[in-house]
Amino acid sequence: MFTRWTKKEILTLILCFAAFFILVLATQLPGFLSPLYWSMFPVLAAFVASGPLTCLMSMKRGFGSAAALPLLWLAVYKLFGEMGMTLMWTGALAVIVLAEMVHMALGCEKLTSIRVSTVIAALTPSAAIWPLYFQKSVFLSAALEEGMSAEYVAGLDRYGNPGFFVLMIILACLTALISEKITERILKIRA
Repeated sequence: MFTRWTKKEILTLILCFAAFFILVLATQLPGFLSPLYWSMFPVLAAFVASGPLTCLMSMKRGFGSAAALPLLWLAVYKLFGEMGMTLMWTGALAVIVLAEMVHMALGCEKLTSIRVSTVIAALTPSAAIWPLYFQKSVFLSAALEEGMSAEYVAGLDRYGNPGFFVLMIILACLTALISEKITERILKIRA
């Protein structure tokens, strides 16, 4: 059942979104330093995204709490002209929908639901790099057009394979789970 948001809850939502957005962006910025870092940035992004996600889901345990922050993040990125490749934004939407479906299926009130949904939702920023793994030639061509050096693009080419994708997803899930547990303890979240 829908309940009205208090001013404190609205402020918490705004703070959680700001933390989510800024921290995920901060994990992307060093991407120019190394093709390996860029291909694996979602591992760190999942870690920093899990805290705000856990905070919001534990505060407002109901429909939409797993999707709110990632959906806002995607909307802002699209407004800034990022996530331009179809696979990027459709992949992000698919992850958001999956996180919310799992959240609802496991029961929004349950801590287990928050734990699992947080890990899934924290994978949303990884969609920004999915074309490297699944549409490599298009992604690399776009990277060259955007002014990346041929050497950097060749480095991306080395890491753009399904094996690295699987490794990145597994590591991102692990870091998201660790961050979720840390946040749970800091906020003293109980079932």
